[in-house]
Amino acid sequence: MHCVAGDGVGILAGAVLASVLALAGPAEVIVEYVLGFALGWMIFQALFMREMAGGSYSRSLISTFIPELLSMNLLMAGMVPAVMALRTQIASGPNPLTPAFWFVMSIGLLVGFAIAYPMNWWLVANHLKHGMMTVRSAGQSYTMQNHGTNAGARDTLQVAHDATMAAKSAPPPPVPVMALLSFVVLAAGFVIARLFSA
Repeated sequence: MHCVAGDGVGILAGAVLASVLALAGPAEVIVEYVLGFALGWMIFQALFMREMAGGSYSRSLISTFIPELLSMNLLMAGMVPAVMALRTQIASGPNPLTPAFWFVMSIGLLVGFAIAYPMNWWLVANHLKHGMMTVRSAGQSYTMQNHGTNAGARDTLQVAHDATMAAKSAPPPPVPVMALLSFVVLAAGFVIARLFSA
């Protein structure tokens, strides 16, 4: 949820900026994506989660880049078509000075959250991202490279359960496969959005 919050703040800032600059279509989406990704990655992921990288912001930037990219792609894949569809129905939807704008953007972010949820679940389940309810002991570091070290923060029953479930399940798809999937879904979202704006 915190990743969607960070991305969402950046996306909203991008939507307002695009309105002020009279940008529309692909230019608006690019501004929203760049600001959403930058804020979500550099603040809500790397800065706020730097303790997972031993307190190093630069290491945190490196370890959170791919998870943020995959999550952001899915968020935008859901958000952009939803916003475009609503704007065809609500005339004042693009104007940030109206309540309709904030309604449209809120619904878009909710749809984006729903579409991004499976990817975020996969990232947390595969220790590539920290979940909201993850409990770590004080001073414990956690990165993509040493994700196994967080087991000490969980109780023995949870560790045993995780090991049992891992043994029963098929190996997870590798990160490059999930990255490719995220770009395919993003492209599909843009195609759907284009249909609404045509």
